[in-house]
Amino acid sequence: MTKMIWIACVAAALTTGACKKKQDDTDKAAAEVTATADQVKDQRKDYDKTMTDKGASVKELDKAEGDLAAAKTDLAAARDKYTITVKDRLAKLDLKMQQLQARGDAKSKQTAAALATRRAELAAKVDAAKAHAAADWDTFTKDVDNGFDAAEKDVNDALK
Repeated sequence: MTKMIWIACVAAALTTGACKKKQDDTDKAAAEVTATADQVKDQRKDYDKTMTDKGASVKELDKAEGDLAAAKTDLAAARDKYTITVKDRLAKLDLKMQQLQARGDAKSKQTAAALATRRAELAAKVDAAKAHAAADWDTFTKDVDNGFDAAEKDVNDALK
């Protein structure tokens, strides 16, 4: 009984917090990854240009190499931030699924089981986020966001 009350309180707190701001910032985090990937491209072009310049000094070569390394580090950090943001969204989905499971009726349990399968698929996609190339990043993030949107809609509808 206390577990159900605790789950209800946590769900209420999450729902209240969601009303005050956008529920997820995955779009923002994905856009940040895209922007930093563009910076890496620009730094790569600058580095290549500096490397082919016969008159470039060692100092200029070192600076171009450092700038490229910094851009790559920023890209890795942006991808990590995206992964953290998406895992937070997974945790919120887990709480709602637990609340649905706690209802105890057959339909709720069946819906929770179906959602658990979809959640596992989303988690696998999220785990593979670092492996995606910048070229298909937008497609990847749209696919993940659409999966989350559908799962969240279904669990919210089931909780009504």
